[in-house]
Amino acid sequence: MKIELSQCCYRYHHYITGHEYAVRDINLVIHSSQITGFIGPNGAGKSTLIYLLAGLLKPLKGKVFVDGIDLYKSKAGLVDFRKSLALVSQFPEDQFFTDSVYQEMSFGLQKQGLSEQIIRKRVIDCLREVDLDEKSILGRSPDELGGGDRRLVCIAMALVRQPKILILDEPTVGLDTASSSRVWDLLRTLSQMSDITIILVSHELDKLASWTDYLFLMHEGRIMVDGSPKEIFSQPQVLSKLGLRVPQLIALGYELKEAGLQYEDWPFFELAAAEAAIKKWLNIA
Repeated sequence: MKIELSQCCYRYHHYITGHEYAVRDINLVIHSSQITGFIGPNGAGKSTLIYLLAGLLKPLKGKVFVDGIDLYKSKAGLVDFRKSLALVSQFPEDQFFTDSVYQEMSFGLQKQGLSEQIIRKRVIDCLREVDLDEKSILGRSPDELGGGDRRLVCIAMALVRQPKILILDEPTVGLDTASSSRVWDLLRTLSQMSDITIILVSHELDKLASWTDYLFLMHEGRIMVDGSPKEIFSQPQVLSKLGLRVPQLIALGYELKEAGLQYEDWPFFELAAAEAAIKKWLNIA
């Protein structure tokens, strides 16, 4: 399922003079089964853009196409598209409203009229997919869980819909390092084990650099640069100019390059690659 935005602009009702549009003149293509990331400073328009991609905001100008068809050509087409994706917003656990994990995960499925047997199997399968033990968690209140477990439950709630597209807005925001690693490990596994399309916003540039297929760098509502992680992070001066922290491993690679290290495939994304290049440079076996 390919999503294309053509000359899209969006403006909220309450805007600041001189900054009328949250996003403007957006042209992009999201390809099926790829992992696409959006990066940029706060206020760049990243969250607004993914809501446009999800069909939850309609552009004031421009068009949204899904597999070449205007998304807003028919109401039925828009409804079908929304059913094909799942969105995990920032701090999604703030939206819990039932007394148990099972009730949270099964609520939407019950509204679809599915049998209890199918619902329970799908819920359990998705909890296992995010590496949570259903026996110890299904009957518990989400509020009793730790931050990492709550976030994984939220992702499981999205997966239980069996989406073709998974959209995540800052999926690790507010989590400690260990919990954040669990979320990133899950997303990496999902991308490797299925053909799901993943679209996400994150400030963790080191993670996006190592496993996304394509990146868009945004600033003040516009796409400034787009390309593969290699293409984006081969321009550290652009990132620094926009106030973004260049990942430590990539920054180290450029410092070593200036010191004379010869390496054919800049920049470094994996520690093992950096270690091997340094050992070769220093003639260490």
